[in-house]
Amino acid sequence: MEALLPALLGALKLSAKLILIIVPLVTLFEVLRYLPVFRRAGNVVEPMMRGVGLTRDAAIPLFTGIFLGIAYGAGIIIRVAQQKGLPGRELFLMGLFLATCHSVIEDILIFIVIGGNGLAILVVRLGLAVLLTGLMARLWKPARTAPPFGIIH
Repeated sequence: MEALLPALLGALKLSAKLILIIVPLVTLFEVLRYLPVFRRAGNVVEPMMRGVGLTRDAAIPLFTGIFLGIAYGAGIIIRVAQQKGLPGRELFLMGLFLATCHSVIEDILIFIVIGGNGLAILVVRLGLAVLLTGLMARLWKPARTAPPFGIIH
């Protein structure tokens, strides 16, 4: 029973730290989403996105997933996929990238709070995501005549 109180206090302190990280990040993201920041950032990273098989249409979902995580980004990904008609290949590549390095900003801040090396985490996660997604984009060439998701008309 003596160990329960310090553990509970430690959990409450960590929870408070997490709230102080996550709430401002979500708020900042929601503000930036309506400003031209992501559009400009999309222009800057478009050549790199092409290198891993993604088009400009994937920029907003990709930024959402990188900034806040794949769970929050999933709603954005679904909406953009429906609106822009993203092909299955691009959805898969975006999913692979985000599964490998989702929530980079949020996770790194959380790991720093608990004593992790933020730079090492960033380099490994982004490097692995770019490597895996780029490799898959080269192995899975876009179909020129097949419609998305293999639908036969």
